[in-house]
Amino acid sequence: MAGWVKVHRNLLDKPIWLESTPEQKTILITLLTMVNHQNREWEWQGKPYSVEPGQVITSLDSIAKKCGKGISI
Repeated sequence: MAGWVKVHRNLLDKPIWLESTPEQKTILITLLTMVNHQNREWEWQGKPYSVEPGQVITSLDSIAKKCGKGISI
């Protein structure tokens, strides 16, 4: 996965940021970096799947692992 994510400074004034714990902020930033920036298609168990920009298919376990130390499901 490569590329960059643009985060507006006004996020710091939003309730989702102001009312979040440090752990929740870690999860938010991780999710922002995980979403697709272009269409993707793949096949799994014989069934085709696709996601659009801004979408992600993941699991709680995968999110926790990507967040790193101190974050659990």
